[in-house]
Amino acid sequence: MTSIDQVVARVASAHERERALIQGIDEHSARAPSLLPGWTRGHVLSCRLAFLRAARRQVDNALAGSSSDFYDGGKPGRETEIDKHANSPADWLVAAVQRAILGLDQAWAEMSEADWLRPANYREPCTLASVLQGSWRESEIHCVDYGLGVDVASWSPDFCAHLFDFLRPRVPENLQLEFKAPGEGIWRIGDGDRVTLTGSLPDLAGWLAGREPAGPIESSAGSLPSLQRLRRPHRSPATE
Repeated sequence: MTSIDQVVARVASAHERERALIQGIDEHSARAPSLLPGWTRGHVLSCRLAFLRAARRQVDNALAGSSSDFYDGGKPGRETEIDKHANSPADWLVAAVQRAILGLDQAWAEMSEADWLRPANYREPCTLASVLQGSWRESEIHCVDYGLGVDVASWSPDFCAHLFDFLRPRVPENLQLEFKAPGEGIWRIGDGDRVTLTGSLPDLAGWLAGREPAGPIESSAGSLPSLQRLRRPHRSPATE
């Protein structure tokens, strides 16, 4: 089982790579399309800024014994926040994301063992440990979405296994997905008729997360099954 300290280290590593990745985004690059349909890289940066600020607010509120929604106004509020900054000057947007990343990393590094159990709101009432895991997912997945040369092949086995667990709700009812990654292992999620998908571990996790696999995935059903959208409660960010 992955310890909290290990997740903190992995979040810091993902954040370090993201800071290096976005450093070169200029005005032209920020207006170019990202890998998310209808979004520029400026939109992805703005999405990251909204998440990072919201996550830091959850930390500050939890430590103070108070509570708030993850985003003001829920999903509509999140979308308004993204639109507000998506076309901001690239140098300002990159610097704001960089500062927010460093601030959240500092907050995570200063947490005590008891602090991780403090109540928070992220997708649903949870603890700060859940927000930490969310910050891991957000950075790893959106590093791919920037479309700057990082793809799902960069995802570690631990991160892929985490996605298989977190994204279980995407599997339709009466279906079991068996993910078979030669040399890596087998994961089964869902209950019902089994469909076996064979490919590299990151490609399988990337497909489950709605991202383009870097290589082929073979299906025992002949085609890849349709997935459900990940339901997002009122307090949740729409990310994965």
